[in-house]
Amino acid sequence: MSKTWSRFAAILLCAGLTGPVGAQPFTENFDDITTLPGNGWFLQNNSAPVGATSWFQGTSVAGGGPFDSYNGAANAYIGANFNNTTGGTGIISTWLGTPNRTFRNGDVFQFYTRKPATPAGGTDYPDRLQLRLSTNGASTNVGTGGTAVGDFTTLLLEVNPTLVAGGYPYSWTQYTVTISGLPAPTSGRIAFRYFVTGAGPTGTNSDYIGIDNTVYTPYVCPTLTVTGSTPNGTWGQAYSAPLGQTGALGAPNFAIVGGALPPGLTLSVGGLISGSPNATGTFNFTVAVNDASGCSGTAPYSITVVPGLPGAPTDVNATPGDAQISVNWTTPALDGGDPISSYTATCTDGADSHSQTVPAAPAVVTGLTNGNAYTCSVTATNVAGTGAASAASAAVTPMGEQTITFGAQADRVYSPGGTFPIAPLASASSGLAVTYGSATAGVCTVSGSTVSIVSAGTCTLTADQAGNGAWNPAPQATQSLTIAQAAQTLTFPTQTVTTRWFKAGSSFAIAPLASSAEPNSGAPIVYSSLSGGVCSVSGTTVTMIAEGVCTIAADQAGNGNYSAAAQVTVQVTLVTPTEADLWIEKSAWKATAIIGDTVGYSIDLGNLGPAHAANVRLLDLVPARIDPASVVWQCMAAVGTSCPTPATGTGNLDLVIPLLPREASLQFELYGVVIPAADPANDFTPFDNTASVSLPSGSALSDPVPGNNTATATISVLAQPDALFTDGFDLPQR
Repeated sequence: MSKTWSRFAAILLCAGLTGPVGAQPFTENFDDITTLPGNGWFLQNNSAPVGATSWFQGTSVAGGGPFDSYNGAANAYIGANFNNTTGGTGIISTWLGTPNRTFRNGDVFQFYTRKPATPAGGTDYPDRLQLRLSTNGASTNVGTGGTAVGDFTTLLLEVNPTLVAGGYPYSWTQYTVTISGLPAPTSGRIAFRYFVTGAGPTGTNSDYIGIDNTVYTPYVCPTLTVTGSTPNGTWGQAYSAPLGQTGALGAPNFAIVGGALPPGLTLSVGGLISGSPNATGTFNFTVAVNDASGCSGTAPYSITVVPGLPGAPTDVNATPGDAQISVNWTTPALDGGDPISSYTATCTDGADSHSQTVPAAPAVVTGLTNGNAYTCSVTATNVAGTGAASAASAAVTPMGEQTITFGAQADRVYSPGGTFPIAPLASASSGLAVTYGSATAGVCTVSGSTVSIVSAGTCTLTADQAGNGAWNPAPQATQSLTIAQAAQTLTFPTQTVTTRWFKAGSSFAIAPLASSAEPNSGAPIVYSSLSGGVCSVSGTTVTMIAEGVCTIAADQAGNGNYSAAAQVTVQVTLVTPTEADLWIEKSAWKATAIIGDTVGYSIDLGNLGPAHAANVRLLDLVPARIDPASVVWQCMAAVGTSCPTPATGTGNLDLVIPLLPREASLQFELYGVVIPAADPANDFTPFDNTASVSLPSGSALSDPVPGNNTATATISVLAQPDALFTDGFDLPQR
């Protein structure tokens, strides 16, 4: 048939009609394609460009068509042709989708298709038909444009895929597709796609095709049977039981759908029960087998797991005793599925073995020979029996046990280089010799059984016995004693001066000082005042504060080896002074004079104390060689007191000083004119001037040094010069 004929074939465009959706299987003979939409089919022309036709009701030969239907009425098929697009280079992509179904592997989809036979000498215009699957439910998404496929990505079948001439059948030919490869039953659609490139009324491809008698036959599940047996297992031992099946389409999947496997076992998807059970008892379960088509079958099973032997204890260690060994261990990680009822510890020296069975660690194995080396192992027992023995412990040797008796020791007093014997001595129950030592080397040391004193404190003596081939070392015994501090003694002699004149603020040295008997702490002797209102002490100097008894204390601190010395004291009495040591000094201004000269004197006086002096008389009677009428005196300076009243005068210097405190002093000057002697023969005779200072008559004070109460100054009188030397100078004065 030529394209020219096809151009004039009746073109029936599909109209969407509503109607009931068919059951899961369906057969479509396309008796009336207007009913397709109502039956769940969809028709869509995505050709590029879209032509004048889409799917149409088939045209019978009697109606001028190229062929009749495969069955039913002569036009009872659905057709499509080159007019689905235009021109000569278009793409025909015209879709015819089946109703939505749930597909499973094994479903069968069948249809018939053909195109017109090419007349002798005619041209075959190749056609192509695809069968595509969407697994996106009721989706009708076929994309847009001539090359899109939308959700219909799975190509199930392609008729004349390479568009070769003669590649599309010229007679009704049945095609069958069996669905496979789905992971599970899946909702979707199957769609026919009339798909031709280089198509159109003037193209080199596309002619006319028909589709008829489309049949969808869902897969019918056969009876799936689980096969295989499940033997009993033993706790903790490897288990393997393969299950099989009959009737599954493709690779089956196995799963537990009821009950449970024994803990520790698993069922693979391939049907293998494996693992190591870790619980005992009978376990009932249901196994299901299913295939990718959603078909399944089940079978009940049970596995009885019996206890196994317990594992071996670990970490076995042995502690030797006296003719016995205490064995300890860690419980086995695996008890065989039944509680361990007992443990048996066995110790052997290679020739002789001894055992002890106990419900739990430790086990004490007795009857052993002291001095022999033993290794020990342990087994565990449950209802299934006794398991494997543990690894052997390290070798140990039972030994006799001994103790030390060490009596109390007497306390001692520190003495440099002192020693004392340990008494009483210690003794060991084994009768072996005891050795001694010191746990406090800073306090005492030990040599043999003699203790040397190092310092005061607690001296801890140790007694040890190291044992031998038959005896273990004895636990160390100790005894502690106190090495008391030694005493130290101070001697403080009576002071050389026991009574002193009181003078506030004055000080004196402690004499003699205190001394400490040897040996002693070496600490300095420290002095202090026990009568703070009377005196104070700094170093070895005492300062007076008030009258009274000044008690001076001497102390010496201790140290680690010596206690502080007992305090000792001496006393010095501070009393009101009853003596005032007055003094006076006198000097002439010049040692020589001539008649008519004025001569002068400096007079200094004071009180050395310790008492203050009152009403002190100062007397200076002017010598006969000085004109009384010319004599003038005056007070020039006062230290610690003030000048008396009057402070100046003429003639003899005779006045009473109301108060002359200790350490106070006064300075006077007296001067006058030298006159001739009463006897001219004595004009050139030296003359004296004496001044004195004295306490008043009846004073309660005494002057302890009266020899410094007067002072005299002498002046020599020279002749009047009456001649000149030949050189014109005066004679020198003498």
